Amino acid sequence: MKRGGILLGVVQLIVIAIFLSGAQSRADDSPPRHILILSAYNYTMPAATQVIDGIQDRLRERSGKKLEIDAEFLDLVRVTDPQHELRTANFVREKYAARPPDLVVAVGGTALQYIMKYRDIVAPNIPVVFAGVSQATYSALQPPTNVTGVLIGLDFDKTLHLAEQLQPSARRLFVIASNITLEDRRWQDIVRRAIEQRDRKFETTYLFGLPFDTVADEVSRIPRDAIVILLTFFGDGTGKSFVARDVARKLARISPAPIYGPYSTYLDTGVVGGFFETFESHGAAAADLILAIEAGADPASLPPKVNPTQAFQVDARAMARWGLKQSDLPPGTTVLFKQPSLWEEHHYLISAVALVIALQTIIVAALLIQRRRRRQAESSLKESEDRMTFTAASANIGLWQFDRTTDELWATDHCRTMFGLAPDTPLTREAFVAAVHPEDRRIAVGTLRGILRGHATVTDIRIVRPDGAIRWFRVRARAPLDSNSSPDQLSGIFVDLTDQKAAESEAELQRQEIAHLMRVSTLGELSGAIAHEVNQPLTAILSNAQAALYLLEQDEPNLAEVRDALQDIVKEDSRAGNVLRRLRGLLKKDQTRSEFIDLNEMVDSAKSLLRSELISRRVTIETDLAKSRPTVYGDSVQLQQVLLNLIINSMDAMISTPVNQRRVRIHTRDAPKGNGAVELLVSDNGCGVRHVDGKKLFSPFYTTKDHGLGLGLTICSGIIRRHGGTIDLQDNEAGGATAKITLPAPPMLMAAQ
Repeated sequence: MKRGGILLGVVQLIVIAIFLSGAQSRADDSPPRHILILSAYNYTMPAATQVIDGIQDRLRERSGKKLEIDAEFLDLVRVTDPQHELRTANFVREKYAARPPDLVVAVGGTALQYIMKYRDIVAPNIPVVFAGVSQATYSALQPPTNVTGVLIGLDFDKTLHLAEQLQPSARRLFVIASNITLEDRRWQDIVRRAIEQRDRKFETTYLFGLPFDTVADEVSRIPRDAIVILLTFFGDGTGKSFVARDVARKLARISPAPIYGPYSTYLDTGVVGGFFETFESHGAAAADLILAIEAGADPASLPPKVNPTQAFQVDARAMARWGLKQSDLPPGTTVLFKQPSLWEEHHYLISAVALVIALQTIIVAALLIQRRRRRQAESSLKESEDRMTFTAASANIGLWQFDRTTDELWATDHCRTMFGLAPDTPLTREAFVAAVHPEDRRIAVGTLRGILRGHATVTDIRIVRPDGAIRWFRVRARAPLDSNSSPDQLSGIFVDLTDQKAAESEAELQRQEIAHLMRVSTLGELSGAIAHEVNQPLTAILSNAQAALYLLEQDEPNLAEVRDALQDIVKEDSRAGNVLRRLRGLLKKDQTRSEFIDLNEMVDSAKSLLRSELISRRVTIETDLAKSRPTVYGDSVQLQQVLLNLIINSMDAMISTPVNQRRVRIHTRDAPKGNGAVELLVSDNGCGVRHVDGKKLFSPFYTTKDHGLGLGLTICSGIIRRHGGTIDLQDNEAGGATAKITLPAPPMLMAAQ
């Protein structure tokens, strides 16, 4: 069923396509629309042919239908015989009887009058569109509402305005026109009224209906400062016919004064110009009405219109002949036949040459500026180099640069002085390596190799001067930032750190001495508890020894009891030895020694060492030690000192705390971040640190105790920092405070991760 439905749909689509194709074929086979153009003029008159060309071009451009266009030049202007009109009407009727027109176009006011008179013969019940008809002729004929068209906008007043703009000092006006048609006479009435109504008064001479020879003679004697306007001229007073364009050319040739006209066909004949529309655009406007009627519009709904393309137009050659200025033209005037200037004719070439010259000038100027800037830059660079060298020498810094291609090492004079080398001693990589202390040569060579791989490095090495003196230098080096491959040049500085290293060594010794003194001070405070802690096993040893002697004096000594007494002596002796070993470790002043330290064992050791002090102060220690046995790498004595200091501080903070609440809690765990670090936390129920300035807690000589020196936490903080960790002291929500120590993972563990 599904496949059958698809086939049925395909068949329906094929049928629809065939139907549409047949309909389109029938539309294409429909007969063309027949349009008949009736011109009142002779085909030799340019205006008539231009109007018809405008109609035909617009229709062919925009019409979507087939059109068949015929044109008849009836020559009604030159031949005014009524019998001629009737003969042409019958001729047109007979000629197009077999295929009558669908629309008639009347070109010229005489043609519109002709259609109105012989419409029943030529175009019965056929739409009529006219072109080239003046408003006066249209109003006089009063055609039916179903006759529409384009009124020719012959604005004599604006043509005269153009002449006044170009000839502001003119006082005389000559108007020329023929007098053979009703259209001519209507034109003359319009012109007279326009001249009379103007504010500016002219001495006007009307050359209407005169023989051409008379007109030519009058024109030849016109003053040079007069204005001459040529209207229509289809025939003279003798009945001789003329083409208005030819008349304009002849009169312009002999006239001493500029000639103007209201028709575009007068251009290119020597006439200056006027205010008019082109006849092609006039015909195109009429064609728009024809297209609207062909599209179904009622001619009665299309009132006559005026072509909106009228404008001032002048001939530049004619203006130049009579010395008229283009600057006096009305705004928007179109200047035709303008002789191109050298710029207009060759502006591309001139622009190219000017551009080349400009570029050359810019390049030369840029080179001169660059040369000047280079000299300034060289001078500034030299001054900057001198300042930098002086500054570096003042700061006891030596500048150097190494060139791999030549194996030469350049250095400033001060740098040579720092190494104890003479100014003329050649420097090479081998000479530099040879000057490095034997124990630091591997580091120096590795530094150079690291720089060659593109790594900026900072390294401290020792240099053995020629006099045997050993100096510490910090080497800062880098390769060029834009090097994509192995660099050929390296640069850097040498900084003399000998005094700094000596000061650091002295400071380290002082820190160790202070730390030792603090341990001794702490143990001094615990002397009573320690003595008690040592006295207990000694007392037990004495008691067990006396008991063993007593048992041995008996006749039958109990060897089992003697053995138990001796074992107790060994046990107590070991206990006393452990206490003494812990004390010895805290009291000795050996150099720092790093080793792996089990934090849980360190906590148990501190707890045992402080057992008597805890009992005397009635303080309880609670431990929560991690089962993972957290291990750190560092100095066990220093870390033990930190833990003891924190426990003693907790006990001091709980002096005012009730006895049943005096608890110190020690907790070891892995750091939450999971990076191998461990944490040691010491908490108490004391007074806390909320009333203490947190920034001063670890500052030297700041203490909240009456008998304290203010160095305990400072030393603890320094020890923890040297071990790469952090220490923090904060209040607990339930009271008291917690000291948290975070130490990094041992190096081997970090490498495994």
